Amino acid sequence: MASIDYINALGAGASFDTKKIVEALVDAERAGAEQQIQRKLADAESKISGLGSAASILSILKEGAELLNDARDFNTLSIGNSNPSALKATVTSNAKAGSNTVSIQSLAKEQRSVSSGFDSSTAQINGSNTTNVTLTIDGVDQVVSVEGATLSSISEAINEANLGVRAEIVNTGEASGNFKLQLIGETGANNSFSVSSDFGSLTFATNQTATNASLTVNGISFTRESNQISDVIQGVNLNLTSTTDSNFTLTVDRDTSEAKGNIIAFVSMFNEASQEFRNLTNSETDGSLRGDSIFRSIVRNMRSIVIGTSTSPGSSVSSLSDIGISIDRNGQLLFDEAKLDTALNDNYEDVISIFTADTNDQSRFSDDPAGIAGDLKNLIERVTASDGYLVTAEQALQTRTVEYNKELTALEERMKVVEERYNRQFLVMQNIIEEMNSTKESLIASFENLPFSNKND
Repeated sequence: MASIDYINALGAGASFDTKKIVEALVDAERAGAEQQIQRKLADAESKISGLGSAASILSILKEGAELLNDARDFNTLSIGNSNPSALKATVTSNAKAGSNTVSIQSLAKEQRSVSSGFDSSTAQINGSNTTNVTLTIDGVDQVVSVEGATLSSISEAINEANLGVRAEIVNTGEASGNFKLQLIGETGANNSFSVSSDFGSLTFATNQTATNASLTVNGISFTRESNQISDVIQGVNLNLTSTTDSNFTLTVDRDTSEAKGNIIAFVSMFNEASQEFRNLTNSETDGSLRGDSIFRSIVRNMRSIVIGTSTSPGSSVSSLSDIGISIDRNGQLLFDEAKLDTALNDNYEDVISIFTADTNDQSRFSDDPAGIAGDLKNLIERVTASDGYLVTAEQALQTRTVEYNKELTALEERMKVVEERYNRQFLVMQNIIEEMNSTKESLIASFENLPFSNKND
């Protein structure tokens, strides 16, 4: 309050506690405005806390959605291979569970042609003359010309020409003529080539001819130019490594237990989040977000995504209710384990589709369907992003709290002025009282000194 000690200055002339009266008057004048500001400040701080809690809950729910939002999350297939030395295989999410009978008759090979030998790879083989090497590929002659040719410069020229034939220098280790030029084509019979040169000492012989891979899968014969094959068994990539004398078995097995566990975990997380959202928006218990219509709309949208028809329905499964997941009157999800098992075993592709829209890594900025888990994840990312509602609303409230605190400070400054005014007014009043008391005492003394006031005379 004011630094002047007005109370001591008032003296003892007044018969009441001036200090308490001033404090009461100031408090009465402060109370209304202060209560209003404090109420706004408390509401803002409560809502900030509520938005923080909502963001934490949404983060947990997002983790549940991320267990199921990508098609690869359901890629729980494995390969069984009775002859891994002849065939390497990997599986993708497009594979179908089942058993396949396989045999390999031949591997795809590339043509390999080797030149005559020279004592050096860097010495000129034809003096300073130009040496022409002709490669005939698909019936077309491709001529590579090199002046002052060495084996190394010819190798570099062929590689730079990018003809589909690779050149390299090999050292046989022989006493002389140990450096040779090897030309390597691509696998497959159609990729064979012929090679010649106009320098008589540079000749070529073919050590390995180009051949196709041949294999039989489930009684059907296939021929391919490469040993890496992805179009024979759906969703399975094959890498042939050797031929076989008899059939062997390649199985695609599906384990649905991981997907089932993730779905149950998602249900649990959604139920926990729903209960927390109900607490935050409950008017009867003064939930911190009880009056936030935008947040209520966000919660309704999330619930609609989860319990409604998927944006990417399958042919037999289009919503969670089709796989045994229902919702009770309190907004909690319930699941029928037997029905869930049936859906996973009989309609696994549809289950993948309703959760993921058969996509991976879909951005929240995309307007394409993303399935139940994908749409929910994208919605959560949008509202919790730096430009999303939860963040911008909290920032606005933080700004308001700063303003409210400034108003409190300004109010306190005004009350100091009011208190000083009251003290000055009471000081004036006290001076008047003191003057009146002094006049009274003077009059009494005057009357007491009058002659007729002396009883002894």
